Amino acid sequence: MTYLKRAALAFLFSLMIACGGTKNDELDYTQITDAEMMQMADTKMEAGNYEAAIADYNKLLLDFPTSNLHIDAQIKIAEAYGRLDKFEDQMNQLHRLVKENIIPSRVPRIYVQLGKFYERAAIFNPGIASTDTADYRDAINYYDQALKYPDSDDNRSKSEAVYRRALVEAKIGQIEEAIARYRLVSSLFPNSDFSILSQIKLKNPENTNELATTDSALTVYRETLGLAEVQEEEAVEEAEETPSENVEGQDESNLESIMEPTQEEPANEMEEGSPADEENEAVEEQPDTDDLFTPAVEDTSDNR
Repeated sequence: MTYLKRAALAFLFSLMIACGGTKNDELDYTQITDAEMMQMADTKMEAGNYEAAIADYNKLLLDFPTSNLHIDAQIKIAEAYGRLDKFEDQMNQLHRLVKENIIPSRVPRIYVQLGKFYERAAIFNPGIASTDTADYRDAINYYDQALKYPDSDDNRSKSEAVYRRALVEAKIGQIEEAIARYRLVSSLFPNSDFSILSQIKLKNPENTNELATTDSALTVYRETLGLAEVQEEEAVEEAEETPSENVEGQDESNLESIMEPTQEEPANEMEEGSPADEENEAVEEQPDTDDLFTPAVEDTSDNR
């Protein structure tokens, strides 16, 4: 589904809510695609109507048995359970998804959810060092697994994992480690939303309050960091370099590529006098980040 279609669907659904048409029996589900139903459920989720969101996600699973949105819907169901404080249901859902491992590319998202579960569990054990610290260590363990999972290129989830580990380290008083981790987010994932959040946190790393991740909040963060003007200048430069002629038959996929920039590949540097043959080009090795992580703590979730 294109960005414009998603936006239009969200607007129509919000209009239905305003007009009182929020009951399921007032909707003709036979005319709704799996992607549209997913968007409807996401809208309810964002509005805090978690029970209704779960109902729509489950309906998607039943009505569209071959949909490629199944894993995403199940991950969202687990998140909704957490928001409703139904922790046992949430944990059962997440553990089942990890065990089945149907789509490896989604595994980092599941690990991030598990990390958040243990972060929240720590809240219920304030001041008990032997308990809440163990919960935070379990959270760190899952965030590490999300980052290092080899069979997925889900950079959004991986960048969130590094960011949340930094936040946990700040919560347990490891401020220097948190600072290093916040910097690592921008180093590994410079174009991610969590790079923006990390730069905000670096202004006061001891602050462990949650930061909003809405589009409007991210816009304010960029303005605070002075990144909005830089983006505008880059957009102007790119527009000047791009031919102004319209290509016939150009579809909406171009709009998506503009609105969702991908991470730039670092350019390879060649020493003067080196052979021009591609096979002999020196490729800069990625820095080894293992030394920035503490050893993973053994998962104690089975005892919970």
